Amino acid sequence: MTGSWIHHFSPTLIQDVRINWGRRLHINRSAGRFSGKNGELGVPGVNPEASARIAVNGLTNLGAGNHERIQTPIETWQFVDTYTWVRGNHQIKFGGEWRFAMNVDDFNQSTGGRFNFGNRATGVGLAELLLGHVGSGQLVDADILESRTDFYGVFVQDDWKVTPEFTLNIGLRWELDTPRWERQDNRQSGFDLHEINPVCNCPGVVTFSGRDGRSKYAHDFDANNFGPRFGFAWEAARGFVIRGGYGINYNGMYARAVPFTLFNGFSLSGSFTSADGGFTRAFRLSDGMPDVPREELTPAFGAVPIGDRPRLAPDFFEQSQHNGMHQQWNLGLQRELPGNLLAEISYIGNVGHNLGGANVNINMIPLVGGRGPERQAQTARPFPQFNTVWHESPPWGNSAYHSMNVKAEKRYSGGMNFLMNYTWSKFIDDVEAATELGGEVGNGYTHIALRHLDKALSGNDVRHRFIGSAVYELPFGEGRPIDFQSGALDAIVGGWGIGLIAEFRSGVPFGVIENTNRSNTYAHVQRPNIMGPVAVLSNWRDDVRANNYFEPSLFAAPGPGGIGNSPRNLCCGPGFNGFDLSVHKWFNFTERHRLQLRGDFYNLFNRAAFANPELRRGRGAFGRIANVLVGSSGRLAQISLRFEF
Repeated sequence: MTGSWIHHFSPTLIQDVRINWGRRLHINRSAGRFSGKNGELGVPGVNPEASARIAVNGLTNLGAGNHERIQTPIETWQFVDTYTWVRGNHQIKFGGEWRFAMNVDDFNQSTGGRFNFGNRATGVGLAELLLGHVGSGQLVDADILESRTDFYGVFVQDDWKVTPEFTLNIGLRWELDTPRWERQDNRQSGFDLHEINPVCNCPGVVTFSGRDGRSKYAHDFDANNFGPRFGFAWEAARGFVIRGGYGINYNGMYARAVPFTLFNGFSLSGSFTSADGGFTRAFRLSDGMPDVPREELTPAFGAVPIGDRPRLAPDFFEQSQHNGMHQQWNLGLQRELPGNLLAEISYIGNVGHNLGGANVNINMIPLVGGRGPERQAQTARPFPQFNTVWHESPPWGNSAYHSMNVKAEKRYSGGMNFLMNYTWSKFIDDVEAATELGGEVGNGYTHIALRHLDKALSGNDVRHRFIGSAVYELPFGEGRPIDFQSGALDAIVGGWGIGLIAEFRSGVPFGVIENTNRSNTYAHVQRPNIMGPVAVLSNWRDDVRANNYFEPSLFAAPGPGGIGNSPRNLCCGPGFNGFDLSVHKWFNFTERHRLQLRGDFYNLFNRAAFANPELRRGRGAFGRIANVLVGSSGRLAQISLRFEF
């Protein structure tokens, strides 16, 4: 629902008030939620009415990941109050904004259990399944959580027309995101890295909002988000304009949505892993999921004595959580040319800091001499009383983007218009975005102590991209330059038009990892050693499924405890070129009635848009392309009729 109200205090002062309200229901329930398969198979320790998820290294997963999620309601409010004040050659805008977001979430994430089978013990994932050798298992069935955040913002901006040819834009904005909190009963956990746990007499304690003197909020406020803006436009000569600007903008507080997080103590939640990385089992499949008890909310919550099998994976936000910040600037030259043509060239820069990264496990075994141990052990972790310890949306990311953009545009005249745009850019970062075109398999991290090795080309780096579109009305027919004055000839030759969209872009970077992680540190991934320059093989298109895209032997295992020297991302995967064509013809019956016959042809030349190759060294298809880009398709043709009156 949207409402607005505009009030004129005077001819030079206007108020614009807008209110937006949204409320929706989301239900996602897998087919296995009430299938009863666990009961039929006799899997102990999990919901017998549901179906477990079985993940075997090298094979497709069996069963759904999320059994049931009911969000009711997901509610948002937005209130914006803006004033425009015209005073002389100044147009001043100022105002404020408030946003409210609430999510009531009943997430039975894995009530049927998740059973993961690796290949460390036998070398073959299927063999470990047949032996019932569970490498790790999880069970999560959370209480209803009502998470909440708010946003506040105020701004002032002055558009100052200094002269008829020169305009300045000067402004300042301040923003504040409130930290996440839980509305019903402070059902929100956290983690203190330094407090001594009474169970193991070692650092690391699960904390709870609103208890033991703690705030109801997940972390501190970040209240210094000031964003100055400056811009100018100068008509240096008739038809020649120079534009430029600089500004600071802020991202949201978190890298991803956080309605379902920090739920320890308010769920049935168990996380069980092998004590040595998979050589010994976490538990036997025939024994079922270990018991997941409800505990009192004390400093001893979820912890086990050192040497015992951990059962909890805490998560937390950094206490000094920051909003991501971007400095953006640009400079452009724009020139009008004869024939209704417009040409423009511009430089765009964007540098980011404090960017929210993917969640990271900080409970990794420390490196010694730049290496992990020869054998993985739970007791060597910084927090041995727990399983993984997830740092949610760590605000440590950095990025740098620079580009040249060239544009040519022909406004409609003579039956034709077109728009062509070419971008040459480079994009570097050290965290993965929530969605990427390419990038490393996994979440883009190696060891927590080696963050400097995560700096590389972004998975969204597209070095070259050209896109052009054109529409041309052929000059034949009634009312056009060549009028046949013949109804029959006009019906056949007249009234035709064509449209074309063409895109060419280079491939995106990719990152190689080991299929079996033998870093022995509980790190997310292990990268291989790279033995020489990686180049695209010239014959890969001759037989895409059989031929390698790059030479696999250039990558080698770094060995147990090794940290490979392969970068997070290499350049680059397959490029893309595509053409879409439309052809149409108008049939005019009267001045008020006409019919259009139209044919649209997508991917006109039926070219495959290939995805990046298999990037897990150790898999049989490593180095070969097995898929096309998600959402791509072969040639599609459609014919339509449209009658206008």
